[in-house]
Amino acid sequence: MGNRIKELRKEKGITLKTLSDAVGIAVSTLSGYEKSVGEKGYRNPKIENWEKLADYFKVPVEYVEGKGWSQDDVVELLLFMIANRYNGFIDGPFFVQVDNGKVFKYGSDKVYLYYRVDPKDLPGYKEKMKEYLEQQVTIDDNEKGRKATHSDDYLQDDYYDDYFDELVSVYAPDDEVVRQSLIDEIDNPTIDLVSVLGGLLPGDEIRKIETAYIEFNFEDSLLEELHSRNETFFAFKKILLDNIKSLSDYAFLASIGEGRGMQPSPEYVIAKRLSDELQEKKFDSKMDSFKVDPYKASKKNIDAMSVTSNDHKLLFEIVAHLLDENKELKKRVDQLENKLPK
Repeated sequence: MGNRIKELRKEKGITLKTLSDAVGIAVSTLSGYEKSVGEKGYRNPKIENWEKLADYFKVPVEYVEGKGWSQDDVVELLLFMIANRYNGFIDGPFFVQVDNGKVFKYGSDKVYLYYRVDPKDLPGYKEKMKEYLEQQVTIDDNEKGRKATHSDDYLQDDYYDDYFDELVSVYAPDDEVVRQSLIDEIDNPTIDLVSVLGGLLPGDEIRKIETAYIEFNFEDSLLEELHSRNETFFAFKKILLDNIKSLSDYAFLASIGEGRGMQPSPEYVIAKRLSDELQEKKFDSKMDSFKVDPYKASKKNIDAMSVTSNDHKLLFEIVAHLLDENKELKKRVDQLENKLPK
């Protein structure tokens, strides 16, 4: 995609003249920057001008250059996920496979991996093939390799590095055994992104989004509505921005990759980031409750543990004792501070 100079300028609600005055770059030059590659008058900024623009918009250079996902792209994905929380196995706006509000790590399931991914792209393929070949070949001073009839203690890793491709072609031309064992081991989890959003957004705001898009019975209609980015879209964008810190982290947005091959899908990366943000929010909430009443907060957390009632009582007694000790220690520290010369 092209750079985001025009997009950022429009978000800020400023003209080319205003931007020109602020960064010291001629209007005609800025106009050329905003054109697409191949378009008449297109110009590519020098690094010093990229830096000026990034500093003005308060975003990383990479984000201005157009790397990663834009803020609107992520908002579009999140709105799509909320509106389709009860739909199973549909393609999202960026061709990610989703299932009832969940996104897959690789954007697909293991059947897709088995038929579409080159085995050499699978994580750990080379190591797995070495292990497989170790069971079939032994090294002889006068030979590069031959089928093994017994184990060989002086098998060396550097030998495999030198002759790996040759060994594969000679001893394992059909590598489905290794391929399938790797696919079976691949960790392809999902993250329930809609549940994460339910923890980050107020319930009434979630319902507003669902209600707004409920009239769209077909996926294409919803995508067309989202891509139009009309007043409804921007109203919900504000709700998301007010509640999700990651959407304002432009360094994170610029780092979201394409997720090709065996890289986690961009949607999974976004879901993981938001999941971490939710855990941080829950932790901060717990810390706030401890500050208000540490005894009450401790009892509440202990009572939620899956242990016997006797253990609940014993754990709370221990924690209460430690809290008492801490209170007494703080009191002594305060007394000592008061005795120090002012």
